[in-house]
Amino acid sequence: MQDKALYLIAIFDNKTQNKLAEYYDVLCQNGFVGSQTKNIPYHLTLGSRSIDSENQTINDLEEVCSNIHSFEINLAHIGLFGLKVLFISPNMNFELLKLQQSFFPDCGNGHHPWSAHVTLLIDESETILKALPIVAENFQPFKARVEGIELYEFFPRRFVKAFDLAL
Repeated sequence: MQDKALYLIAIFDNKTQNKLAEYYDVLCQNGFVGSQTKNIPYHLTLGSRSIDSENQTINDLEEVCSNIHSFEINLAHIGLFGLKVLFISPNMNFELLKLQQSFFPDCGNGHHPWSAHVTLLIDESETILKALPIVAENFQPFKARVEGIELYEFFPRRFVKAFDLAL
């Protein structure tokens, strides 16, 4: 059984949500569904914390989100984690790194590796290998806007709270 944890996820604007949904719709039209978590917005996972830190995490989110402005990022690449996860990844920029480091300052310093990505499909290797050319054929880099952070507990999924970034 997987331990429960709190996850901080950076949320995109509606235009970006719709664009990412179009890529997933093309996969669905070709018979690919996957086992990724459904019914949450497309996002960049910033990291996880212990469920015991919920109150402190909410306080941290209120403070950070009121001081960091929404920002654009280029979703520019498709990629794989092994042959189990198909994703779209951004060109890293200062704003995303600053946001992530606001909550996880030790990340990337040998403590917790982090790769910014938007999951499109989680499935068996054979399925991912069949889905990859479909995404590659259809994908065009585009600008996205990060507008907020949502806090979830997994598993099972429990929405905790949403926070807008400063305008």
